[in-house]
Amino acid sequence: MDGKSTYRAVLYGPNTIGSGEEVDLDYVDGAYQDVLVVETAGEDGDPIVRSYRRGADTEEPIPYRFVEENDTGEGAVKN
Repeated sequence: MDGKSTYRAVLYGPNTIGSGEEVDLDYVDGAYQDVLVVETAGEDGDPIVRSYRRGADTEEPIPYRFVEENDTGEGAVKN
């Protein structure tokens, strides 16, 4: 780390959410986040929660791969 409070990450997954989209993420306790939970609105307006897991690369942007989708409730970890 270089004293910044955020780092660049890129999301890889299904459809337009997570198709190579770059985002800024906050460090957690001075380290990269292992799991990222993103909430977005579905086509009908209901929330969809998608989980991503950090890849092995250590150069920014840090890759996150799609793990699962839950359209029935909120994720356990908010970002």
